Amino acid sequence: MPAHYPVPIQEDIRDLLGDLLGRGVAVDKTAALQLAGDASGVVASYVTADDEVGALCVCDGSFAVLAGAALVLVPATVAREQVDAGTLDEAQLEITHEVANILSRLLNTPRTPHLRLRELHRLPGELPQEVRTLLEQPEFRRDFVTTIEGYGEGRMSILVA
Repeated sequence: MPAHYPVPIQEDIRDLLGDLLGRGVAVDKTAALQLAGDASGVVASYVTADDEVGALCVCDGSFAVLAGAALVLVPATVAREQVDAGTLDEAQLEITHEVANILSRLLNTPRTPHLRLRELHRLPGELPQEVRTLLEQPEFRRDFVTTIEGYGEGRMSILVA
């Protein structure tokens, strides 16, 4: 059964991130991203007009920090230090919000209900039940490893209802 919402392919993500960040981005499929324990990361939830969760974007801490740093031109050495620290501060979360908001373009088509970014959830941390449900039982998912030129590598997953 097909998913209710589009699931972007790596070329779509590569092109969107490359345009957004103004630098080369490589995106490849990879094994399912599992953020367990105290691993840092972000879950972006996208909802319909009725506030029903239709999609999630799960990013490991590396992707969140590096994509955000590339967007606002934080030096790569500083970004790598932040990745090594293993936490996401409020400023990094705010920048990741902007990246996640732009990614919503890939989740909408004229034939599906419109999805918009509702909120980001920092990991480790509690997730709302509807987010946990989709995280555990997506209709479809794609997992990617991204390499941002000059910054490094991170992982992200798109899960849809």
